[in-house]
Amino acid sequence: MADNLPSDFDVIVIGTGLPESIIAAACSRSGQRVLHVDSRSYYGGNWASFSFSGLLSWLKEYQENNDVVTENSMWQEQILENEEAIPLSSKDKTIQHVEVFCYARYENHFCSIQ
Repeated sequence: MADNLPSDFDVIVIGTGLPESIIAAACSRSGQRVLHVDSRSYYGGNWASFSFSGLLSWLKEYQENNDVVTENSMWQEQILENEEAIPLSSKDKTIQHVEVFCYARYENHFCSIQ
């Protein structure tokens, strides 16, 4: 299947949040070939919606992510002399101090799972 995918693009949009999706759609609508990618395992950026289990997975992933950029010589070989690689942060800096509190009702009592 990958052999049938295009390899030339007019526009590359990084991120699937609302602004990025609007830009990708507008470019595509105007006839441009668009590659729309996201490093996250979900679409929507800060506008994403999750099921409860998806939210718990996102929280766990966010708490474990230390946002360390690793050096990879494979992609560095693809950079031309007049180009520069700019590492992107995978963490949203506006989200801080994330904690999870789940409450379940059990025989008329509430318990806290932390």
